[in-house]
Amino acid sequence: MKINYTWKHVDHSKAGEEYANEKMGKISKFVHNVVSCDMSFELIHGEIHANIKLHADGTDFNAQNTDKDIYTCIDGLESKLQKQLQKFHDKRAAH
Repeated sequence: MKINYTWKHVDHSKAGEEYANEKMGKISKFVHNVVSCDMSFELIHGEIHANIKLHADGTDFNAQNTDKDIYTCIDGLESKLQKQLQKFHDKRAAH
């Protein structure tokens, strides 16, 4: 999955990108056709605000998380996105 990253007022981190790629790779088992994936990190008042927008299987999925640590933000995004995708997958499988 190709992820487009945006860094606002935060130092660009190659390690952060690799960590995010690893975490988002686990999500790919819930979707088949990923059209786009955008992840942004912004520093506001000493906290990192992380957002992800995923367009897959004809549906948009969004998740936001805020924390002082970038890795904790990524973990939170993965958890929230996984819940959304699991619910979407279950609804689709029920039909």
